[in-house]
Amino acid sequence: MTNVRKLALEALYKIMAEKAYANLTVNRYLNRYKLEANDRRLFTKLVYGTVENIIKLEYLLRPFVKKEPEARIKYLLYLSLYQIEYTDIPPFAAVDEAVKIAKEKNRFAASFVNAVLRNYLRGGKRDLSNLPKNEYLSVEYSHPLWLVDFFLDVYGYETTEKILKENNASRPLSVRVNTLKTTLGDVEAELRKDGIGFDRIPIVSSGLSVIGDLHGHRLLREGKLVFQDGAAQLVAEMMAPDKNAKIIDLCAGPGGKTAHLSALMNNGGLIYACDIHRHKIELMDKLFYRLGVRNVKTALADARKIGEILDEKDFDYVLADVPCSGLGALSDRIDLKYRINRESIAELIDLQREILDKTWPLVKPGGKYVYSTCTINPEENEAQIAAFLERTPFARVIAERMILPFEYRTDGFYICIMEKRVEN
Repeated sequence: MTNVRKLALEALYKIMAEKAYANLTVNRYLNRYKLEANDRRLFTKLVYGTVENIIKLEYLLRPFVKKEPEARIKYLLYLSLYQIEYTDIPPFAAVDEAVKIAKEKNRFAASFVNAVLRNYLRGGKRDLSNLPKNEYLSVEYSHPLWLVDFFLDVYGYETTEKILKENNASRPLSVRVNTLKTTLGDVEAELRKDGIGFDRIPIVSSGLSVIGDLHGHRLLREGKLVFQDGAAQLVAEMMAPDKNAKIIDLCAGPGGKTAHLSALMNNGGLIYACDIHRHKIELMDKLFYRLGVRNVKTALADARKIGEILDEKDFDYVLADVPCSGLGALSDRIDLKYRINRESIAELIDLQREILDKTWPLVKPGGKYVYSTCTINPEENEAQIAAFLERTPFARVIAERMILPFEYRTDGFYICIMEKRVEN
């Protein structure tokens, strides 16, 4: 019988010590080991929950650990404390399981783990109330202190706390109804028939928040539903392309926005979907086939060089969903907050600027350029666009929207539509 906690420890070590991506690691383990449904849920909860709360877990354990243990034992302690503090698992069971796992290393490790966890249970939880405000937010919501300070500078205390709280909250699944194959009403009827709860996402026309398990559901298999964040769905809806439009999606992988545009155009017109990563091209081709998308041509290309290799110019719409820090999507990418830093954000800002400058000429006079990110960092959003407008004649903003994660329980998102004015 597979030991779920031991598997969770292995995955946690890969994510935190070896810097593997959390979602890829969890999926890899779930595919490799045929776990029962309850064990799948427990494994996922233990891994994601521990990663998400690891700064607080470390803070709570610190008084009870006199000497830093080797990495696997340290993560075993975090995993066990997560069970004690955040789940309904009885504390004695969490401790006993931890000791059994540690004993496989040696009896000294087992004694150490047993002593630390039992001392914690006797000693009680550390008080956070006397911490400075920024440190309190960092520990309570397990976000690096520099990131908390960054949000505080931009949004102030109240909004920052709402953002951090939402980043750690469990969200319902966001899906889009694929109108190339069905209707919103028909999907809602099928979900009701299957006893799956849902709500409409208020900011878009075909989005649903689903409360329930859609794993392997026929609506997904048949391409009538597709996973897509609600705020991400707003990009295509704000574009509202003509059914005969010619569009280029510069950083299209994995293809959600491209497929949405195709649905809005009812497979009319022409869309080029480009990406620099070959595996994303393959993912898009599979997605478009499943969804019945027929008006898209995929192309392996670097957005910064697309103007050099593409014969066609004068697009009605250029969509640049650019690489970004992802600070609006920390709820979905729980390990990102430990990976991102100011230096990497500065590099991304340079890349965004280069993509904007190199691809603006693809828009025809009177056409639209759509810039979007899943970050809530003004330096990558409003400030990036303001600087672009200063150096770019005939560009003007005609629509702009910022969504914070807690507003609609979606990713944080920024969308800006610029028009290329016709020269006199």
